[in-house]
Amino acid sequence: MSDSSPTLRDRQRQETFERLYETALAEFHRVGVDAARVSEICRQAKVAKGTFFFHFPTKDHVLLERQRRVSNVMAERIERELADVPDAKTFLGQLIEIVLSEHQAIGDLEMVRLINLAIVRQGGAQRLGVQHTAFGNALIRQIRHQQQKGILRKGIDATKLADTLRLSFFGFLLNPVSSLDTSRPRIALLANLLSEALTA
Repeated sequence: MSDSSPTLRDRQRQETFERLYETALAEFHRVGVDAARVSEICRQAKVAKGTFFFHFPTKDHVLLERQRRVSNVMAERIERELADVPDAKTFLGQLIEIVLSEHQAIGDLEMVRLINLAIVRQGGAQRLGVQHTAFGNALIRQIRHQQQKGILRKGIDATKLADTLRLSFFGFLLNPVSSLDTSRPRIALLANLLSEALTA
């Protein structure tokens, strides 16, 4: 039987990854992604420049890692907070709160936009698919769960509905003239309209 616990080298590699990740994000917030220099990130993280590119082929990949972590947290909250909602309106309202609060935790909407643009630039069609994120898969599962409970109307394809919701959020968050505060009531209006259509 093999021991699957991480080796010292594995732990050191993960520690370096985390240090570079945190340092890069701090530098992105300080000077912006475009102005951030890999050499400066490496100087602050006390690693060689090649080490950065070993872990992150481009600066976009730091942003993709940030989004992967946001997606994982949203997925955990979807599974925990949406399982026992009483109706479609509550389901959509709590989903919106999860999405907006976790994106607000990123720090500012410009960083959210840059993350989404990195997904477009680096991900291609496959990464953009709703089934390729923890968030998307959790949302699909919860939609199906609520359909089985009779909270959401049956007959609506759960994957297509999850993708429509995700792309709606994506559109609101990418809008260059919006903020999290101005996006909230507009997304809430959409949720109210959808809740009537989705009520079982």
